[in-house]
Amino acid sequence: MSLDELFERLKYRFDSYFHSEKKSVKYLARLLAMTLFAAIISTIAPTLADELSSSPSMLQPEPTSSTITSVVVAESATASDSPTAVATFTPEPEITRPAITNPTYQPLPEGSDSATASGEGEPWEIQPKYTLRIPASGAIDPRATTYFLPRIFVEAQDPEVEFTMACISSSGANLDLKSKGTPDNSPKGELLISGDNSGLLIVSGATNKVINALNSSGGLFIRSTGGGLAGRSLTFRFVAMTSPTIKSEFCSRAQSGVITTIRALGLDLSTVKGGGKLK
Repeated sequence: MSLDELFERLKYRFDSYFHSEKKSVKYLARLLAMTLFAAIISTIAPTLADELSSSPSMLQPEPTSSTITSVVVAESATASDSPTAVATFTPEPEITRPAITNPTYQPLPEGSDSATASGEGEPWEIQPKYTLRIPASGAIDPRATTYFLPRIFVEAQDPEVEFTMACISSSGANLDLKSKGTPDNSPKGELLISGDNSGLLIVSGATNKVINALNSSGGLFIRSTGGGLAGRSLTFRFVAMTSPTIKSEFCSRAQSGVITTIRALGLDLSTVKGGGKLK
């Protein structure tokens, strides 16, 4: 039997063991093969390592005399031999930067509807209600062209209200305040007045001063611009302000107001006076 035939038979036999249908035979054959392979590795590896370690090519060559470099340190020259050069140091220019101060932010004051402003007045964001005692109508002679409005009473329901702007308007009639027949407009001061002797009268200031001005000198005087005054009406509007101002665009912010109608008495040309006897 030749060596090739023996190798082929062994190869066939081991292959049949490796792929045997019996699991025990298959696992045993694989275990033996792995054991044999491990034994071979454990035998060859140390021998190979010893051979490599003793190989001259793997050893580090020792330095020869030609590779040794001798360093000769020259003695420094003394001060008498040559002057010693002194290095000069030029400092960098100093950069001056302004000091940085962190500003301290104070909390803003809490706003409220009752706060008053020292600058130009503004209406309150939420308008309070007013208690109004103004007659809803007034009776006059049908031929009359003038009329004194009776005394009125106005008070803000919110006690925090300090300033009030009163807007009084009428169609076909002029409104006269304080001195009758003379415009008493006052754009500056504690009591501001605009539109005196016109169809739109605006009075602004402290609430009590505004009401006193409307009731002064016999009350608000109404004068027709043409024909009888009967049938005309007045519109009162009151706006709570942070400080006095007489801007007409603020009149629309009012939440309290009343309309007073001037009506004619029941008199006409057929009215007959009752008779009487003189004694």
